[in-house]
Amino acid sequence: MMRPQHWSFVLAMSLFVGALSPTVEAQPSDEKLKLSKSSVTAAAVQAEQGYIPLRQAVESIGAYVEWDSLTQSVKVTYGERVWKLTKNERKSMLNDAVYELKHPLSTINHEGQSLLAVTWHDLKAALEVSGEWKDGRIAADASDNKALAGQFTYALRKAMTSSPSSAADLQPLSSTFNAQLQEALPQAALQQMVQQIQALYGTPARLASVEVKDVGSSIHVNAMIKTTKQGMIPAELRVKDGLIRDIYFPMFPSTGYQAPSYDKAEQYKEEDILIGEGANALPGTLTLPAKGEGPYPVVVLVHGSGQNDRDESIGAGKPFRDLAVGLAQEGVATIRYEKRTREYPITSSLQPNFTVNDETTKDAIVALAWAKGDKRLDHKGLYVLGHSQGGMLVPRIIEQDQDGLIRGAIVAAAPAGPLEDLMLKQYEAALARGKQAGLPEASIAQLEAQVEQMKQMLALIKNKDVSIDNLPADYPLPMAAWWMDFRNYYGGEVAKDQKTPLFIIQGSNDVQVGKENLDEWKAALAHRSNIEYKLYDKLNHLFIASEKPSTGEEYFLPGNVPLEVIKDIAAWVGSSK
Repeated sequence: MMRPQHWSFVLAMSLFVGALSPTVEAQPSDEKLKLSKSSVTAAAVQAEQGYIPLRQAVESIGAYVEWDSLTQSVKVTYGERVWKLTKNERKSMLNDAVYELKHPLSTINHEGQSLLAVTWHDLKAALEVSGEWKDGRIAADASDNKALAGQFTYALRKAMTSSPSSAADLQPLSSTFNAQLQEALPQAALQQMVQQIQALYGTPARLASVEVKDVGSSIHVNAMIKTTKQGMIPAELRVKDGLIRDIYFPMFPSTGYQAPSYDKAEQYKEEDILIGEGANALPGTLTLPAKGEGPYPVVVLVHGSGQNDRDESIGAGKPFRDLAVGLAQEGVATIRYEKRTREYPITSSLQPNFTVNDETTKDAIVALAWAKGDKRLDHKGLYVLGHSQGGMLVPRIIEQDQDGLIRGAIVAAAPAGPLEDLMLKQYEAALARGKQAGLPEASIAQLEAQVEQMKQMLALIKNKDVSIDNLPADYPLPMAAWWMDFRNYYGGEVAKDQKTPLFIIQGSNDVQVGKENLDEWKAALAHRSNIEYKLYDKLNHLFIASEKPSTGEEYFLPGNVPLEVIKDIAAWVGSSK
């Protein structure tokens, strides 16, 4: 079972607080949709025609309702569909086009109140909903992913507007989950999730938009949920058989990407693939050169820390996509895939002993095996490129490559020492920059508190009396098994006796992993002769050029991996075959 503090860790690692507009979009009160007089239509006729309460119905799928008493009209906003109806009229407007109803907007008597009502037939047709009217709400079909996203929106709002949330208040939200996600989010953890989302984003008002894509292992339903303060909650729902199997809340907005000048569509072709089998397979992309017949050498791209997508999207950058399209024109194929903690963020944390092997290493080995089985790829030319944390793990991936599939590997911007030590250095560096910039005392105090918290976390991680096999039940460190597996890890120590050729590269303008790490790799592997090194001037942690000293803020400016880096990698792959 996922403990509440585990959920806190997942949410803290995945949520980004966007700027919220101060404008308040108040959800209309019940009174605005209650009318003092009933329609002349007899109740018996209404029942036969299938009239249902409009607001109750559409709100159950996340729609937003506005009543205009002057014109006796109502507007329903459901995603990108805007439906305007007038009382006692069959003529309505749907996205500014005339839409004729089978029966007019009317009223029905519901528990002694007169409520606006439409027929179930008209509502289904206008909003393109698949399902049935059942137990006072729309029960969407398993195929109607937009309605499922709307039900999630409605249930999330219901849970937030009940204080404190009871099991009954949380049940509509939990009912949109499959059994595995319900197990991962029992009442306490689910309530904590709801509270933290509300604190970060506000209260949902309506479903704003939905994008749906079948990725093979599940259906990605990416919902944008508008809040009562005009902000947005981005929620990426992983859906299987009509139920949510996992949820990812993006940590940072990945917008503003611009394709590089070397991205020429005629020079490569891409296809969707699945890495692994069964329910927990990872959706990915195979990029092949358009020229030649193959078999092509192939590079498996392994993500850095965090919940990365297959492009390793960060701000306006997509370094893995740049590498894929660039290497293809150099005759090198690539495999990239969603990271496990991106595709299954909550249920990954459900695993009691989830380690870095589960997060990264095993999937890289599976991707290599997949490549070996594709005849278009050279099974004697299989390579791995690990970026940042993924680069740290290249020696471990090689170590666990029992079939000897890896011909060579590229280590890109990888810390030479333990990740936990690097994290403390990053916090201390941020504090130093803040003081140098003359930040307000309150900001400096916050940075100092973060440094102290990291020191306390470091003490927990380094505690020699604690291990995976000796973990106290009340141990306060989230994802403890992950840290116990990865603490005190030196990639150079693992790689020193390996034979696999390496190409270790680093940017000189990297605020996250300083260029001194390249020297530390060199020192650790000085006795090996089959390793090449290169330092690239001006490149930051994403291998994107920055004229100013990197702070991470430039990640949100458009930029691409230079062709020089791509050509160097391709040349090294060609020379090491």
